[in-house]
Amino acid sequence: MIKRVNINKNKEEGITTMKKNNLKMIVATSVLFLSGLFAKEMSGDSGISTAKIADGMENQSPQISVVNINNVAYWIGADGAYTTAGSPNGTQADYPIFTGGAIYASGMLWGSKVKDVVQDDGSLAGPVGQDIRIGGSAYRHGMKPGRIISDANGKTLGADDPANNHVWRVRTDWATADLTVDAANYYSVGTGDVTATQIATVKGQYEFDWMNWPAAWGAPYHDVDGNEAYDPAVDVPGYPGADQTVWTVANDVPLIVDANGDSTGYLDTAPGLGGADAIGIELQITLWGYAFGASDPLGNVIFKKATMHYKGTPDTPDGATMDDTYFALFSDPDLGNFTDDYVGCDVDLSFGYVYNGNRLDGVFNGIYNLACPAAGYDFLQGPVDTYDVDGDGDSTNYLGMTSFAYYGAGAAISDPDQGSYTGSLQWYNLMEGFLPRPEYPTQVPYTDYITGEITKFALSGDPVSGAGWIDGYILPPGDRRMSMASGPFQLALGGSADIVLGFAGGMGQDAVSSVSVAKFHDLYGQYAYDQGFSLPSAPTTPSVHGIAQDGSVGLEWGSDENAVNSTELTVSAGFEFEGYVVYQLPSAGSPLSEGVKVATYDKVNLIQNILDPSIDAITGLVVDAAKQTGTDSGVQRFFTTDYDEVRGRPMSNGVTYHFAVTAYSFLPDNEGSPFKTLESGEARVAVTPRDLNPGETVYSGMSSDIEVTQTGTSNSSVAVTVINPDELKDESYKVTFDTQDFYRDLDGTWKKVVAGRVANKASDCSASTVSAAAIASATVGTIDLNLSFTLSCGSNWVDGVSFRFPSDMGTVNSWAITGPGNVCSYGTDSGQNCVNTDGTFDGDSLIFGTVGTGGGFGAFESSNVFTVNYTPAAGFAPVTVGFTVYDDSYDGTTVHAVGEAVAAELGYELKTEYHWNLSTAGGNVILEDQTFISGVDLYGGASVDNSSLLHYNSAAAVTVDGFHINVTGGYDAPNDFSGYTITRDEANAALYGASIWDMTSYMQQGWALTAKAVDTYGAGLTSVDYLQRDIEVRWVGEFVDEPITTDAGVVYYGANTDLPHSYVWISGSRLSPLTEHPSPANPGDGSSFRIAVPFEVWDMEDPSGEPVQIDMDIYDRMQSYNSGDTVYVFNPFDRMYTHFMHHAYQSDGLYEDGPSGTPTDWLTWNVVWWDAQFNQGDVVTFNYANPIQAGVDQFDFTTKASMTAASNDVSEVSVYPNPYYGTHQLEGSRADKYVSFNHLPSEATIDIYSLGGVYVRSIHKHDDTQFAEWDLKNQYGYPVASGMYIARITSGGEEKVLKIALVQETQVLKYY
Repeated sequence: MIKRVNINKNKEEGITTMKKNNLKMIVATSVLFLSGLFAKEMSGDSGISTAKIADGMENQSPQISVVNINNVAYWIGADGAYTTAGSPNGTQADYPIFTGGAIYASGMLWGSKVKDVVQDDGSLAGPVGQDIRIGGSAYRHGMKPGRIISDANGKTLGADDPANNHVWRVRTDWATADLTVDAANYYSVGTGDVTATQIATVKGQYEFDWMNWPAAWGAPYHDVDGNEAYDPAVDVPGYPGADQTVWTVANDVPLIVDANGDSTGYLDTAPGLGGADAIGIELQITLWGYAFGASDPLGNVIFKKATMHYKGTPDTPDGATMDDTYFALFSDPDLGNFTDDYVGCDVDLSFGYVYNGNRLDGVFNGIYNLACPAAGYDFLQGPVDTYDVDGDGDSTNYLGMTSFAYYGAGAAISDPDQGSYTGSLQWYNLMEGFLPRPEYPTQVPYTDYITGEITKFALSGDPVSGAGWIDGYILPPGDRRMSMASGPFQLALGGSADIVLGFAGGMGQDAVSSVSVAKFHDLYGQYAYDQGFSLPSAPTTPSVHGIAQDGSVGLEWGSDENAVNSTELTVSAGFEFEGYVVYQLPSAGSPLSEGVKVATYDKVNLIQNILDPSIDAITGLVVDAAKQTGTDSGVQRFFTTDYDEVRGRPMSNGVTYHFAVTAYSFLPDNEGSPFKTLESGEARVAVTPRDLNPGETVYSGMSSDIEVTQTGTSNSSVAVTVINPDELKDESYKVTFDTQDFYRDLDGTWKKVVAGRVANKASDCSASTVSAAAIASATVGTIDLNLSFTLSCGSNWVDGVSFRFPSDMGTVNSWAITGPGNVCSYGTDSGQNCVNTDGTFDGDSLIFGTVGTGGGFGAFESSNVFTVNYTPAAGFAPVTVGFTVYDDSYDGTTVHAVGEAVAAELGYELKTEYHWNLSTAGGNVILEDQTFISGVDLYGGASVDNSSLLHYNSAAAVTVDGFHINVTGGYDAPNDFSGYTITRDEANAALYGASIWDMTSYMQQGWALTAKAVDTYGAGLTSVDYLQRDIEVRWVGEFVDEPITTDAGVVYYGANTDLPHSYVWISGSRLSPLTEHPSPANPGDGSSFRIAVPFEVWDMEDPSGEPVQIDMDIYDRMQSYNSGDTVYVFNPFDRMYTHFMHHAYQSDGLYEDGPSGTPTDWLTWNVVWWDAQFNQGDVVTFNYANPIQAGVDQFDFTTKASMTAASNDVSEVSVYPNPYYGTHQLEGSRADKYVSFNHLPSEATIDIYSLGGVYVRSIHKHDDTQFAEWDLKNQYGYPVASGMYIARITSGGEEKVLKIALVQETQVLKYY
């Protein structure tokens, strides 16, 4: 049953000045029969059978139909004109749907100076007396249904029989949708009154139109296969992407013909509009909408496209044109009660609209108890600006609204005359932005009531603010008309113009605020059109799991990899994932608007408060409001809390709390967009905190850390944090590290250098691999063959690596070790096989090191890279390199690795990436090629595989097997000390004062690229194995108490050799020659010499596990050796330059086992000592970063899954609340009375008795929770009386008895 408004149809008879009758309310209790709704069946040449095709599919040939997929119901006739026969309000458009009317009638018209008559001189002009011709429809319909039929050359033969045409309507979900609402609107009945027959009829017409879509006539469709031809088996009928489409075609050609062009009738409709002859226009009209709800702006918008084909009549000569053409939309809006309307326009939006002139409306406020809405039309796309009207020099862009006119029924400015040629002249004046009378060519402009200036845009002020010329100054509220036009433009015979209109409605708090809302919705419609209706989608809803904890709850939504990828990786029309929002809800059914936002986890990118237009609930106005309030705290996919934000108190075990999680996106390039953020649908979850169930064991709670053990030397760590204890497994894991080479091909694509195939399948070194990449060399005509060796030999190292090249490869020019790996860092004296480390080439094979085990341990300690430069024999060809990796047999076994590596194509750049990987101890890979380390992505999201793409920050680590993992450390060898620590001797500090220290390095001073001796001294070690070790300088001695005075008069304080001391090399001085150094040990020839110092230098990270004393070289920068100078062996007051010498200490310092046989081969780090005012017993420790090394460092950990053993333990069972005092805070309502039993085993029985032993009730529990509720009712369902009760809890053979005190609410009120 619906409310039905009947409106007098005088307008249809052309009586436009008569007042409409008062509204009459009629209760419709039966199906409304719409005369003319179902007319003659379709026939003709379309190939569409009029017979019943299948059950439920029969063409009813409807002559009117409706777009009603959202909050708008908009009707149209087969002739493209308005109809009032469908709406229960007797209007063309109802808004909101199922309420009052918004538009009584509207029509599309065009006015033009048509030149289609040949003159005596051969020129073209208009018919005599018809300089202006008007076509289309207003109250009078100047068109009839059907297309124009042309011959093969495009010459018009006539018009299709109107009987062959109806209004086609499709919706994409017609086969599966519940069409109850659709049918109720179509038949003007209540949704509760619509019949199955009506629904079936609507569905049948949908099916017929879907199966017989007139794409050949111009009806739009989604060309799925992109072949530009309609295939009903593949393509989708309707406007592409729309949820519902209505289409019809009409024309003004009088001659009716069959498919062969033979005359079958004559119907001249054009003069009925405005007395002008037919032009020969075919008008294809498409209406479409999207199935959004009323709360979504696009749920309040429908779209209307008019394709205007100028095909001419059979008499139209070639070369005919339509000059100075305007396309106009006429509208007679009747917003609820038609007697109290105002209209206006927004020039910037090209939007003409109607709103209520009175505060209240008799229909919307009086009948539906709603605020009166506003509604209107927008020129989303006008015709092409062929005349360059806007003067921008571009005649290919589109015009917007170029004029807006208004008038009132019965007013001095009223409707143009119908059916007479003066009406055409009056319409043309309106289209050009002038008063309709006097008629063209006399033109009287509209004058802005406020400014007094001439305008083509009447009523362009703002009724919301009251600024500018708004309706009501000249005419009181009444029955308004409005005309909005776009032009002028030109059409040549055979040409066409596409005009797209939007109809938008909005409802605010009152009539005026509804204008703001309608404009707001229209803005979205314009945006949708500008985007080609490729509308952005909100992120996918997260997949959330609840985690119950003792006194707290947790949420987790990161363990479903597919769900995370769908949410975070999808970019929709430029909208990119930005973050997550967590809400706590009052109840399971509470809308999100009632929830409390408890957390936002967003990217760290300075995008925080995102403002979007929103409708203010109080004023109904559109204002900018904060849609999202980010914190730049970083993305996180878990949440835990012990506080109830809804009730403002700590959480309680046994109480169910409700949460929702959403994802939101952001549009970075948001210029011109009406919105910048989209929020997903919510994922809801209910969680009940609890302590452990009987028999349950949880080894690791949420947010707890798993213990990790390290193998290797790096200063790195791995943190494993439990995210979801329920997902933990009984499993052991390892984190390992590797390097991966990539080459860039000619197309710029990075490709992985694949490791070579290994023949051996045994253990030990057989797992070592070599990969090959051919890179164009900087030396023109040559190629660098990069051979990347990955060491995997257990505890063994490698004596050598050999490579075998194909004979036709070309000429080998050079070879070298180019990687950073350690080679022979311990030296020959230690037993290392440091032979042939520079490599030997015999014409076919290249070997580094030795081929056999000669005892001791191998020279190659880690992975490395070997580069061979060669000149190809005849351009590049794929190269297959055989390799052998020679095991050093350190563990007593000898298993070499033998295989082949292939460089398949020539690359133009080579790069190496460092990765970490997570796998089970058994080798099952879980995370691979991860590049997020120490809180950042090493490659800034630009790694080749981008495996850490979603690891934005540490908290956003990917959740696997219930935990997430973060690695801290670095891969780069240190360039300097990372810091130093001073351990002062407290006793001496108390006696002599605190020591003073200040140390830097050449690198820190900007004097060298690094502090490595190779950069600061020109010689030294480069092996990471040495450079990563921390070094202590122990000030074990003192200067002599009594200095010596040299023959040159220099006072010299040497080291007291009666106290602990060591010897170091002194290699130079700046202010005086080294030959003049006052030390008695100076040979006097300027060469380096050993000198006693009051300190010792120690390697604190020797592979032996024990500190090992090493040596030093010093350089005296600031002391001069002149008569009267005081000199210290190690200047404590100013600069001394030193280099650590990383060799096991010998007092003579003769370390000759380096590559050049001199002690300087063993230098490592430079230090500049600005102050070294030491006390005996002080220790200075220099810290050097220990980088992660592939094949050396590994981290291991084990997780244990929670478990629940069968249990009948009832010893901990309790009741809440006890005593029960009328009610408690957890009850949802007065009707929801209960007490809760806690700590129950999964199987339990609760028998309740009165204190006198009378049986009251039994509760049987069979679930995995620990809770059960008693609703304070007896076995018959009646509430129990206040008093003391006995509860006997049994499970298996276990039993517990409790007393429960109850005071019912009625007694509380009565006695207290």
